[in-house]
Amino acid sequence: MIDRRWSRRQLLQLAAAAPAAATLAACTLPPLPAEEAQMASEPSPPDAEGPTLTHWQPFSTGHRAAVESLKERFEEENDGLTIEIQPVSWSAYWDHLTAAEAAADPPDTYRIPMGLAEYHIAGGHILPVNELLLSNAEIEETYLPWTVQRAKKDDRYYGLPVDVQTLVVFRNNTLHAEAGLDPAAPFSDLDDLFSQAQSLAVQTDGKISQIGCNTGYASAWLTILFQQYLQREEEGAPWFDPASNQLVWEDYPAIFESFDWFCTLAAETGDDDFLSFLSAEEQFVLDKSAMQIGHPVYRRILEDLVPNVEYSIVPFPPRASGQEPYTAGSHWLWVVSQSAAASAETAWSWVIFGANEEAQTVWHELAGDLPSLKQLTADTRFRPDDNAAVCIDSLSHSTPWEWVGWVEWITEFSDARNKVVNEAADPRETFATMTDNLNQVIAQYTA
Repeated sequence: MIDRRWSRRQLLQLAAAAPAAATLAACTLPPLPAEEAQMASEPSPPDAEGPTLTHWQPFSTGHRAAVESLKERFEEENDGLTIEIQPVSWSAYWDHLTAAEAAADPPDTYRIPMGLAEYHIAGGHILPVNELLLSNAEIEETYLPWTVQRAKKDDRYYGLPVDVQTLVVFRNNTLHAEAGLDPAAPFSDLDDLFSQAQSLAVQTDGKISQIGCNTGYASAWLTILFQQYLQREEEGAPWFDPASNQLVWEDYPAIFESFDWFCTLAAETGDDDFLSFLSAEEQFVLDKSAMQIGHPVYRRILEDLVPNVEYSIVPFPPRASGQEPYTAGSHWLWVVSQSAAASAETAWSWVIFGANEEAQTVWHELAGDLPSLKQLTADTRFRPDDNAAVCIDSLSHSTPWEWVGWVEWITEFSDARNKVVNEAADPRETFATMTDNLNQVIAQYTA
């Protein structure tokens, strides 16, 4: 049973630091080994008799370490309760969750990306936050507004934010210095980024041998470019018209211009065939790629590859000189399943604990996540250097990704870029096809 000594306020305050081995503090985010991924359908036996909650999420090494640390602390505070963690790999997670829901046997708590929030809420899959444990007012007072915005429907919240990330630009210090550029100086605008990328691209025998700007993460680039324009020049216009449930991109020529600009940047400053057997991060630390867009969590990956790698992080550039910073932010929602109604208070206590201040420190230290609590954005623990400060500051000028659905957007954005850059497809026709396909995705996941 839940220890009644925990008040709503205490659930959001920092308790004693969760125990964690020093080696885990350096964990990064590679996928789980295959043998661990296969454990998805093999739940661990409860450690003790008493209530048991099952929890699923797609696991990386860092997230696995973090949730196990939180499980240990929560079980200590709630004698007799067992949190049963199933280590589900990224590739298996969606099939696993879909099959469990179809069989009416989903886990008690689980993670979903913000783009699927409406679908799960409208489908009756998840329960609203238990207001006796955490009221609407406390949620709005505690969390950054954009991290809970998409969890709210009909004046109820249906999840709490975890795995919070924004989009920033990583610069390889060595390659910038060789080109006479200051890697720590923010871009003035998009044209500045383009010209620097051109100057950083190196050709050998007619082929690019050094990438000026890696554009492989197409879904991140196009998300921020499209949102940035609509949020700024069009006074916060949403991606799609709620009345027609269709994307508004065809109504704004600047959206296509941004797509065309991005494809040109990719074609002129990168090469998809160049060292394609290396990841973008590996190219970056090996001094083969000068800059890339990425989430703050990439810091863990880069430092794991090369512990002493020297790089600088700057904000994503404004569309035009003089504009305020802007970035697109993403996160997942930790939710409680409808099937857990009989133990909803216990389940929500676990979820609230997993998103409180103590937990957010653990997620940050072990998995590289950014905090979503307002008060932590000024905490010096999250600002140990200039790069970290840029990442934390990005939380203050972020708005949530406007995807309705999830992985389909990654596929459509990537396919459109690749067709134009690698197959010489017509940009206008490709953009139109991408828009039509995404309209179908929106219809599929809209209640």
